[in-house]
Amino acid sequence: MRAGPLSDSEVIKTLNEKFVNTWVLLRELPELISGAKGEAVSLVAKEMKRHYTDSVDILVLTPDAEVIMHQPEMTLPYQNQARAYLSVLQHAAGAFEGRRIRVGKRSKLDGNPMSLGTELMEVLQVFRASDTDTPDYTVVEIDTTPFERGGILHIEIQVGAGEAVGTFELFDADTKIPTEDNADEALEGAWDVPSGGIGHIFHNFSRGRRFKLVATGSNNQGDCTNAFLARVSVVPPFET
Repeated sequence: MRAGPLSDSEVIKTLNEKFVNTWVLLRELPELISGAKGEAVSLVAKEMKRHYTDSVDILVLTPDAEVIMHQPEMTLPYQNQARAYLSVLQHAAGAFEGRRIRVGKRSKLDGNPMSLGTELMEVLQVFRASDTDTPDYTVVEIDTTPFERGGILHIEIQVGAGEAVGTFELFDADTKIPTEDNADEALEGAWDVPSGGIGHIFHNFSRGRRFKLVATGSNNQGDCTNAFLARVSVVPPFET
């Protein structure tokens, strides 16, 4: 970030004019949450921890600690990162100032976690952990064909309060339901997401196509179930 977007003069100007800037290491959050630096800092630290998904997360909060933008650094395009980051900042500033900029049908500024994403679908389903040798799979079909130029597929998975711990894997639509023989064919995954936890799957794709999200209970849990909510969005390619 320092050698890329944060060295761009327009990005620096926007940050200095529109934002109060700081950075926090993940290991420092517990101390800040405990109130070591005051109640206001504790509130901000709690929101940072709640939204954490990646080693470098970009968050914008209001003075009341409401998160209005969350952008994992890893999902910024490799090319022209400064322009993409500037777009993120402009979206966040516009949202705070009441000029919410929409991308596609609905901007993720309305519901986070990816501010430049276009919401594709939201699915509430149930998965099951089985004590038999035959896994019990729940399959969610995802159609990204409207995004002809590809983009970044983001799936936020919120697991319910039931007993089962969830494993979630993304496959091409034409891949058979996974067995031990093709278990390595998953494109991406979020594994062992605990009860009440949140997992994230990010996948870059170069052209619109169909995928399937396969959910099942993690191993050695016995026979139990749980619910999950999958929020699926796509970040279209940035113009260069």
